[in-house]
Amino acid sequence: MGEQQALLWTGGESDAPLPPLADPAPVAHEERPLVALYRAYGPVFRLPRGGREPEVILAGPEANVFMARHEDEFFTTREQWEQFDAAISQNTSRLSEARDGEANRKRRAASGRQWSRVRILDQIPRMIEITRECTQQWSSSSVPVHASMRRLVAEQLGGLLLGYSPGEYLDDFVAYLNTTLANTLDVSGEEGDHADAAAYKRAVERVNEFGRKVYAWHLEHPQPTGKPDMIDEAMQAAERYPEPYRKAMLERVALGPMLAGIDTVANSLSFMIYALLANPDARRRVQAEVDAAFSDGPLTWEKLKRMPDLNGAMMETLRRYPVAGGHNTRVARPLTLAGYRLEPGMNVFVAMTVPHFLEELYPHPMQFDIDRFREPRNEHRQRGAFAPFGLGDHTCLGAGIAEVQLQVTMATLLSMYSLQFDPPGYQLVIESHPTPVPGNHFQVKALERSISTPA
Repeated sequence: MGEQQALLWTGGESDAPLPPLADPAPVAHEERPLVALYRAYGPVFRLPRGGREPEVILAGPEANVFMARHEDEFFTTREQWEQFDAAISQNTSRLSEARDGEANRKRRAASGRQWSRVRILDQIPRMIEITRECTQQWSSSSVPVHASMRRLVAEQLGGLLLGYSPGEYLDDFVAYLNTTLANTLDVSGEEGDHADAAAYKRAVERVNEFGRKVYAWHLEHPQPTGKPDMIDEAMQAAERYPEPYRKAMLERVALGPMLAGIDTVANSLSFMIYALLANPDARRRVQAEVDAAFSDGPLTWEKLKRMPDLNGAMMETLRRYPVAGGHNTRVARPLTLAGYRLEPGMNVFVAMTVPHFLEELYPHPMQFDIDRFREPRNEHRQRGAFAPFGLGDHTCLGAGIAEVQLQVTMATLLSMYSLQFDPPGYQLVIESHPTPVPGNHFQVKALERSISTPA
């Protein structure tokens, strides 16, 4: 398998067989079992789910290409995400309807500028300042990496996009997001077993309280970042709505950036720190690039674009340690894919990062190699090979912002500290909460660097 051929498909009725039912037992011990199952069964197969209907798995570069082009023609994500939408939106039906087809494309077009990296490029100095403020107590101490990155990223998102710090509300956002995702994705196998917990109810109340505070702050202090931020723009756009609806809507706008970015960016930053510490040659190259950049004045977007080793480390982290292995969807129209019949109502998991670990796309895929993304290799540019942020019309809108955060934050940390595993020789353990994250035992010792760098 793995040859990059078009995935043959037809619509309408078919007498083709159902996808093969895979036996996961022989590969259960492997680090990437879906990669092994793709090798064994091809781009379309089914996985048993303990008494429930098997789930269809779409995997490989050919599946990625197909889904990027045709997902909205044959599949729907609306039903899978209704529970999540109900938790984060006052107008559930409207948000769910906008997840598919033309409505999704219009929503993305309308939100494109709002989530573009352009929004934060002139705020790179402030991002560096926030990073330094959040890590100023690190010197000579043992730092829990993921918890620290989560706090740092939350403060960046609040300060740069909302003009308001999440402060003491961070833990509430974490509980709110993780519980809602766990129930949406049915991680436990028993739908709804998290939703009635007292801690979750408290988190919901607190998160909504945060949204009300951010909105009230903007009523009294327009443009707290010095220019219209997400709340200011939403307030202007909502002027045509009746006051009760307008108020309810605007009180929830602040939740979007926090829910979208806290764990995804924090997880990736944590993995990036681990990868650089575990790969000294890559770290030395990135460190030299960072030192040269900071010694020549403030860090800017133009400088970042001329830092291929830092960019390569970021992209290789997203490839080697993806925090979103795939997404859930459901067959909406019958089709035959790669010779197998898919019927409406079938649950599908698009394993979009399986190609990240295919030898024919990325030689020695388990190695951390920051040169994969440079000329002449450009391994990520092969069709369907690289999908850390999703596919097609379902690609993460905030991907550009996340990439800037990853590069600026990592560069700032390396300019301030010499990081070491604590204890030395730490070996990565990946856990799910519910998305992949380095385990809580991942800590580093931060030694303040003697090299003086400009602010």
